[in-house]
Amino acid sequence: MKIKYTVLENGLDFVLCSINNLMIATEDTIDEYSKKRLIKYSLLHLSSGIELIFKSRLFKEHWTYVFADMNKAKKELLISGDFHSVDNNTLFSRLENLCSIKVEQHDVKILNNLRKRRNRAEHFDFNEPILSVESLIHKSISILIKFLVENYDVNDFCDEETTLFTEIKDAMRKLTKHYDDAKAIAQKMLNQTGLSEYAVICPECQEVFLLRDDNVKCYFCGYEDTGESAADNYILNIMGIDGYSTVKHGGEYPLYECLQCGKDTFVLDSENERAFCFSCDFDCDVKELKFCSDCGSLFYESDGKGIGICPNCIEYKLGKDD
Repeated sequence: MKIKYTVLENGLDFVLCSINNLMIATEDTIDEYSKKRLIKYSLLHLSSGIELIFKSRLFKEHWTYVFADMNKAKKELLISGDFHSVDNNTLFSRLENLCSIKVEQHDVKILNNLRKRRNRAEHFDFNEPILSVESLIHKSISILIKFLVENYDVNDFCDEETTLFTEIKDAMRKLTKHYDDAKAIAQKMLNQTGLSEYAVICPECQEVFLLRDDNVKCYFCGYEDTGESAADNYILNIMGIDGYSTVKHGGEYPLYECLQCGKDTFVLDSENERAFCFSCDFDCDVKELKFCSDCGSLFYESDGKGIGICPNCIEYKLGKDD
């Protein structure tokens, strides 16, 4: 007897294993220790499964596309498995450039976040809110199912692939109810604070249940942090911007001094057209913000009828004229 899987079948099997672990972890009878292990292995298996499924689409287009260096692609290396396969970043660019398959940037950020957490769980200490990891797993599986439906003809699946795909869809329907129930409870708790209108996306679970103050708290996954750390996590996990790489390459890190509380926790999220502070409840539309043409500082200009100079510079110029 041999263990034999197609690339796609192997990936789907990993994903189904991930979902099964997550389903068991949500049962009320599971103790805390077992729950942690099940969630951890759900994360590990899902990341491996998604990577295999994406690579299987490259492989379907042409077998050389799965090699890190396509110039060194050889059939005998493919058969033996003795080669370096394409990395995650190159994977998305090859799907777009060689297969005409574009994975939306929002989805890429979620999948990159999944991979980063997988790396931490596999190679380092791991300290994450369980619901945060569960939320990431849910979002990633939804992206995967959409990818399969849009970029594969499921009628071409072999019997084993079809069975696995059907089981994945059925299991996800059951999990979604549990997940929706958890969000409904979180919404009720958030509403009780009377501050639900100030909630923003949590950088850990990526659900809109995070309230901001001197210390931030997510009413869904339980994430708590300082404003400074939460702002950096938001920029990294939600906006996909790494501070070190951005500064190294001369880019602008979107973190500024808050116009209300004065702390360096004001995030400018241009993609979502919002700007908000992680140390107070100040937020606004990015169109209401300007950079001073004289000093370069950020300032608030809601009517759009200003002269492009911040109040401090205007005051300074008026003072000089006196």
